[in-house]
Amino acid sequence: MITAAAVLSTVALATAEEILTRDEYVKRLEAMCKPRAEATRRAMKGVRTDVRYPKRLQIAADKFGKGAEIFAGTIEKIGRVPRPAADAAKLKEWFVYLNRQEDYLQEITEQLRMGHTIKAQRLTSRFIHNGNLANNVTLSFGFDWCSFKFSRYGF
Repeated sequence: MITAAAVLSTVALATAEEILTRDEYVKRLEAMCKPRAEATRRAMKGVRTDVRYPKRLQIAADKFGKGAEIFAGTIEKIGRVPRPAADAAKLKEWFVYLNRQEDYLQEITEQLRMGHTIKAQRLTSRFIHNGNLANNVTLSFGFDWCSFKFSRYGF
């Protein structure tokens, strides 16, 4: 009997936790995004200069790879947070853009590893444009750390 009560209280807590308001959702995500955004900034520091010199392309590729890894981890982490029902469609669209950005970061890394700086630059433009589109979808949420800011990527 005690076990059943414990299970029911756990289920009740999980259900209560799944119903978030937009403000609660934003607050929870911002707490997750901030340390990862700061880590991205550190990992990508100086990448703009690195890309300009052929001898430093491998360093730039490593930085983009690390940025992609952090970004993927962020998407995975925030993707587990229950979404407010009223915002489900908007957030689904936002995650499509986020996943596309992750793909761009990985493609940029691959192109830099192969020494294809022009292709990497084109992909970088797409990455930035896609980030701005993602921001437009969630503009009303008031994200700071979870919004795309290309300055965090060393551009």
